[in-house]
Amino acid sequence: MIHICRQLQLAFTATLLFLFFFPLSSAAISLDVEIIGLDEHLEKNALNFLGIEKRKNDQDLTIRGMKRLHEQAPDEIREALQPFGYYLPVIQSELSQTKGEEPKTTIKGALKTTTGKIKDTLSLLSTGNIIDTLLPSKRGTGEEWWATYRVDKGPPVEVTKRDIQWAGEGASNPAFQQNIKEYLDQAGTELVHSDYEAAKINFLNHALSLGYPKAKITTSEVVVDLETNSAEMTIHMDTGPLYYFGDVRFIQDFLDPDLLQHYITLNRGEPYSYEALLEFQQNLIGSNYAREVTIQPLFNEAVDQQVPLDVLLKPIAPHKFSFGIGYETDVGVRGSALWTDRLVNRHGHHSEVYFKLSPIEGTMRGQYFIPVLRPLTDRWVSTASYEYEETPSTDSNTLGLETAFVRRNIEDTRFYKGFILASSETFNVDLNPRQTTNLLSLGGTARSSVMEEEMFPQQGHYLFGDLRGGLEALLSDTSYGRLHLKGKYLLGFGENGRIATRLEIGTTWVDNFDLYPTSLRFFAGGDSSIRGYTYESLGPVNDEGIVMGGKHVLTYSFEYDHRVTESWVLAGFVDAGNAYDDELTHTYVGAGVGFRWLAPFGSLRIDLAWPLSEQPDIGDYHFHLGFGATL
Repeated sequence: MIHICRQLQLAFTATLLFLFFFPLSSAAISLDVEIIGLDEHLEKNALNFLGIEKRKNDQDLTIRGMKRLHEQAPDEIREALQPFGYYLPVIQSELSQTKGEEPKTTIKGALKTTTGKIKDTLSLLSTGNIIDTLLPSKRGTGEEWWATYRVDKGPPVEVTKRDIQWAGEGASNPAFQQNIKEYLDQAGTELVHSDYEAAKINFLNHALSLGYPKAKITTSEVVVDLETNSAEMTIHMDTGPLYYFGDVRFIQDFLDPDLLQHYITLNRGEPYSYEALLEFQQNLIGSNYAREVTIQPLFNEAVDQQVPLDVLLKPIAPHKFSFGIGYETDVGVRGSALWTDRLVNRHGHHSEVYFKLSPIEGTMRGQYFIPVLRPLTDRWVSTASYEYEETPSTDSNTLGLETAFVRRNIEDTRFYKGFILASSETFNVDLNPRQTTNLLSLGGTARSSVMEEEMFPQQGHYLFGDLRGGLEALLSDTSYGRLHLKGKYLLGFGENGRIATRLEIGTTWVDNFDLYPTSLRFFAGGDSSIRGYTYESLGPVNDEGIVMGGKHVLTYSFEYDHRVTESWVLAGFVDAGNAYDDELTHTYVGAGVGFRWLAPFGSLRIDLAWPLSEQPDIGDYHFHLGFGATL
C-alpha cells in the first residue's frame, strides 16, 4: 500500500511538473501596454525602456513571464525618467484582463503577502492554489490583458551647484574661462543629463579648437540628493599641452606634389585645430581628384609640440558619365548628357563633353580645364561649342571658341568668369535671307545665389550679370556693347507663405543692328519671363508684324506662394514688361495661378496664365510646366 501511494505521489508530481514546463494550449496572449500622465517625449522614452512593451508581441511570452515583466516595469519607468531630471515619480501599475471595468485578475505593484514576503511552494500547495500558482506559465488562454501605468513624474531635480574647472597648461587662457561663463549663463536650473553630456563635449571641442587636442575630463559626476530633490554637478578638465601644426606630407602617386602644395590651408606653427583640419580635408575632397582623404596627425613625432601630418589620398574614378531628361513648356522635352575625364594628367587637368538637346534649342560643348593660381577655386577654361535656337520668328546656329578665367567657390554659390569669345553665328528673322556675323567679344559674367536649405525656402536670392562687347576694329563685323542683369528675391510671409519677386534688365549699344546676332538680342515672354505669352514672342516687330528682337528688355514679376500641405504649394502671380528698341512704349501683362509640388531635388511647377494686355477671353490661357530649383 505504501508502495502504491508513493507511485501515485510520483505520478502526481510528474503531472504537475509536466503542466508546469509544457503549456496546455498554444493560444497567444493579447497584451496592450499604456502609460498615462507623461508628455509625448517622456512617454516614448519610457516605452523604449519597458521590457513588457518590447515583448508584448512575443509568441513565447507566458503569463508568468508577463507578470514578472509587469513587476519590474515601475523601476524601468523610473530609470527612463532620470535622464530628464525626474527622480521622484509616483507610479501606479495595474495588470488586468479587463479594461474600463472592475478587473477579474489584477496585480498592483509587487506581488506580496500580508507579511511582505512571497509565499513558498508548500504553503501554496496547502491552500489549494495549485493551478493559479503552477500553471500561470502556460501560454494557454488567448485572453486579453492590459498593462496600465499611471505616472506622476513629480518635480524636476534642481541643480544647486556647478563646479566646472580647467587645469593644465592652458588653464589661464581667457578663452577657456569665457567658454565656461557662456555655458553657465545659458544653463537652466533643472537637471537634464543630455545637456550635461553636451556641455562636456562642448568644452573638449573648444579646447581642441584652441590647439589642445589632448584635453581630457578628469572628474565628471552628478550627485543627486533625493531628500532635497537637488543635484550638484562637477566637471574638472585638463587642457594638456598646446600643439601646433607641423609639416604636411602627402602619400599618393597620381598627382604632382607641387599641385598639392597649393591645397594646403594649414600654416606651420599655427595652433592645432580640428576645424582647420576638417576644412583642409573638405578642400581636398572638393578638388574632385580624390575619392578618399585621410589625415593622420603624428603626435609621437612632434618636435617642439609641432605635429606633422600624413595625408593619404586615394584617386577618384577618372571617368564619369551622367545624363538627365526633363520638360518645359518653352523648350519641350529636353535631354542632357555629360562625360567627364577628371584625371587627364598628374597636373590636375580635366575635360568634359556636354550635350543638351530639345526641339527648339540645343548645345554641344567640349571644355578643357587647367587649375591656376588657387587650384581649389580657379581654372583656365578653353571651350569649343555649337548652339542652335529657334524662336517663333527667328532661328540661329552659332559656333564658338572661348578662353576664360573662371573662379567659383566650393559651395558653387558664387561664380565669376572673364572671357574672350570668337563666335560665328548664322541667323535669319522670318523669311529674310540668312545672315552670318563674326564677333570677337571680351566680357565677364558673375553669379551669386544664397537660399535656405529647405524644401520650401522662404529666404534667398539669385543675382546674375553679364557684360560683353566687341569692336569692328578688333575682328568683329560690327561694334557692340551688351549688359544683361537678372535677379530673384524670396521673402518669407508668415509661417507658410513667401513672396517671390523677379527683375530682368538688359541694354545694348550696337553700330549695325542688322548684323547683330539674334542670340544676343532681347525677347520677352515664356516660363521665366512674362507668363501668359509664348516663349520669346514679345519684342519690337517689323512692318509685317514679325518679332525682330530688341536692344533692351525690362521684365518684372510678383508672385505669392502659400504652402497648403507638406509637399503642395498654391501660387498667384503677375508678370509684366517687354523687349524694345528705344523706348518702352507698350508693356505686356500676364497673370495667373499655379501649383508647386515640392521635392528635395527641386520643384514641379504648373502655371495657368492669361495675357491681360490683349483683352483675352477665358480660353486664351497659356499652360506652363517646368521642373527645377526654386531660384
